[in-house]
Amino acid sequence: MIEQRSFDLLSLHAKKQPIFKNIKHVTRDSEGGIKVIPIHGILTKKSEAFDDVLGMTSYEKVREKIEEALIDEEVETIILDIDSPGGEVNGLFDLSDFIYEARTKKRIVAIANDDAYSAAYAIASSAEKVYVSRTSGVGSIGDTVSPVNKKIIKIAQVTS
Repeated sequence: MIEQRSFDLLSLHAKKQPIFKNIKHVTRDSEGGIKVIPIHGILTKKSEAFDDVLGMTSYEKVREKIEEALIDEEVETIILDIDSPGGEVNGLFDLSDFIYEARTKKRIVAIANDDAYSAAYAIASSAEKVYVSRTSGVGSIGDTVSPVNKKIIKIAQVTS
């Protein structure tokens, strides 16, 4: 069972998931003490000119948005709206550590608003809570694929 405060947070952010019931409104700004930070698409360390066009998000931009929300006195809770297959390892754990430490200043929750795989799930797991709908997918932090020389052995090793 979800406590009332958590349910209220979820119901504020239900753009893509009809499973979140009793929706009064969807917010993208600091309304009602909540700041929603979108983390969508492929994740990269640094921001580039075409990130928005290509549907990518940089760790740099996510950190900047969280820093702004931490300074904003009207924001009580930060929601990480995650829909990503993951991305680059470089910079990931710096952002995850930053989010984990930021939880001491303000409440930070993550919503797997469809997918939070690999690097995206690492970010989500740094939040205080991670909300997942029945149809969302999460997991696979740190998957690596190690191809082996086909002349010697005809398999590939996958570790998690």
